[in-house]
Amino acid sequence: MKYLFLALFAAQLSGCWFTDANTHLPLHASPLGLWGAGEAVSVLTTGKAMESHLASAVTGKDCSVGRFFSGKGKFCMTQIELMRENMPRYTTEPVYCYRTLAAPVCYGVPSPNPADTLVGVYEKPVYR
Repeated sequence: MKYLFLALFAAQLSGCWFTDANTHLPLHASPLGLWGAGEAVSVLTTGKAMESHLASAVTGKDCSVGRFFSGKGKFCMTQIELMRENMPRYTTEPVYCYRTLAAPVCYGVPSPNPADTLVGVYEKPVYR
């Protein structure tokens, strides 16, 4: 599939297209060049290719070629799948708090000083 897109992209850049001399297109552009201009406008304004908009209209799901090739999800996804995919991922890290003269002081690693009095350990969420 990637090679098909690369072949069409290379043909689009070359501007080659087999048309007869009586074809009246704006600025004597090739149909493939016009298709490429439409793709560029679609991607710049909506972030999705024209094929993605067509697939979204047919399937009723949110379809995106860019999301599929970047590995961030499937080609067509429902709204629930998109919400699950875009939820922030987080893990937890232990935080060690020790007694001081004023307020407790917390560190990400246990204190090597044996004189420090441990007040408590809690799990801090860290978003990745």
